[in-house]
Amino acid sequence: MKKHTFSRIFCFFIFFGGNHLLFSASTNPRIVSHQPASQILVPSKSLEIIVQFESSVDPETVDRHSFSVFGRWTGVCAGSFFFEDDNRQIRFVPSTQLSAGEWITVSLSRNITDESGNALEKGFAWNFWTTSARASLNLQRSTIVPVRRRGEERIRTYGAYAGDLNGDGYHDFSVPNEDASDVRVFLNDGHGRYAEFSIYPLRSFSFPSTNEGADFNGDGLLDFAVGNIRLHSVSVFFGDGQGKYMSPKHYEVGRGTRGLCILDLNGDGFTDIVTANRQSSDVSILLNRGDGTFEDFIRVEAGIHGETSCAAADFNEDGILDVVVGGFESREIAVLLGDGENNLHVASKMDARGVAWMIAAGDMDGDAHVDVVSANSQSNQFALLHGDGRGNLSEAATFNTGIFPLAIDVGDLDGDGDLDVVTSNFVTADWKIHENDGSGHFLNTRTLRAGRAGSCAVLHDRDRDGDLDMTGIDELDDLLFLFENSSFTAVQDKLPSEIPTHFKLNQSYPNPFSKTDVTRPAEIRIPFSLSQSAPVKLEVMNVRGQKVTTLIAGEMPQGEHSARLSPQNLPAGIYFYRLSSLGAIQTRKIVIFP
Repeated sequence: MKKHTFSRIFCFFIFFGGNHLLFSASTNPRIVSHQPASQILVPSKSLEIIVQFESSVDPETVDRHSFSVFGRWTGVCAGSFFFEDDNRQIRFVPSTQLSAGEWITVSLSRNITDESGNALEKGFAWNFWTTSARASLNLQRSTIVPVRRRGEERIRTYGAYAGDLNGDGYHDFSVPNEDASDVRVFLNDGHGRYAEFSIYPLRSFSFPSTNEGADFNGDGLLDFAVGNIRLHSVSVFFGDGQGKYMSPKHYEVGRGTRGLCILDLNGDGFTDIVTANRQSSDVSILLNRGDGTFEDFIRVEAGIHGETSCAAADFNEDGILDVVVGGFESREIAVLLGDGENNLHVASKMDARGVAWMIAAGDMDGDAHVDVVSANSQSNQFALLHGDGRGNLSEAATFNTGIFPLAIDVGDLDGDGDLDVVTSNFVTADWKIHENDGSGHFLNTRTLRAGRAGSCAVLHDRDRDGDLDMTGIDELDDLLFLFENSSFTAVQDKLPSEIPTHFKLNQSYPNPFSKTDVTRPAEIRIPFSLSQSAPVKLEVMNVRGQKVTTLIAGEMPQGEHSARLSPQNLPAGIYFYRLSSLGAIQTRKIVIFP
């Protein structure tokens, strides 16, 4: 076994659930499988990324640029490469612990070659999430952070990026302010608190808003990009790794820049930028030259009207990231597929049943396909459109929000293995937490109050205690509202009606389960405990809620128990196991790979 170690490396994880991926040229390296699988939630503490090739790769072509792992808030992830199975398998072991509940992007570039010098033709990329601790969803406001200077008038704070700018493991804030035409940086003191801030001015009348972070220049440090609505441009700040930004560079894009997302469009290992432009009704592509500067923008028609929002993910599961775009005037959402050669092509579009002011992507129903949620501002709802893994979206299902939702974010706030939704509601001045039942249905809405406007939110583990917290932004009072989550153990006494006291259902193991991994057990164990004798039913269900099998049905004594599930006859996919007793129910998830 060979080992290559790098001081800084993108933490990017790949797993494809056993599906085979074919590239157009037979002489190019072919990826057979990867893990973790796309869109699943995995623990960050024991995380390893494994990519299996059909033929041997050249280890000298694998480095932090050609094989990158990137956490949305953590940034570039350092670690070591191990080359196994006669160099047909690359295993990446992180030395940086990713944040809880974080969106992870793994990218392999076309700089990776086999031993004959044949390149990975178009690169390969996928996304997954890290897990978060079990929590209550009853978030409590802890602090309010002013963004204005003393005596300053309204600056219209809108949006925030929570990337770790100084590498201390804690989330900092990069906050655009539309009326002030600047970005203000708040550094986390290591306890989830923020005090003084630094101001980075932009050009006058920029109106900065939509934003995202990435390592644009490949130095292993977090950078920052913000779209400017009035000056029809994107400003890119390089980070110095010490919590400061250098002076920005500005790049023209379409008119009325409202949405911004990041992805590698050509497999060169460098992050490109895509914007949605409402006024010019189009999409702009900024291609990275490889040094963090960008070519003149490429205009793309998305087939809808008033392009306002966008997000990046792999919608047709070909290992090339795509872009989904929301329209203001046409009230549609379009899927634009990437071809790995700088281009985006319209594949499908669907009625959003409202103005798609902001959209987000993730697997909302546990079927391993990426879905889309949309904040439909003028209809006071959010929409869920299910993806089919082939680039198509379903008809929209809608759920009520507060009045005039401007933003939508997803994350596993209660730590139960599925993605919940937070909407930011401008007129009712609140944020609403919509609990996912695991199948893409939402219930038990909680409301968190803003001052004068619920403008947008950030879901992140701000204090690094393992559960997801929330930061809300109020653009009329120019305030950051910090809300703390409570882990499962902290809320047991507070929620006796919601958490069963007479039994506990634990996570199955091994999870995920691979049918082809002969080094691990051939069956799945499901442990649970009873504090008293009680009637028990333990069932396994598929993602549609259909019962697959009943493992236990009857009276069980007090104590520790373990049920056995043989997965060999079950198709690969996501399953749920449910323990019910004396009117109480607990559910957990199992992932089975081929």
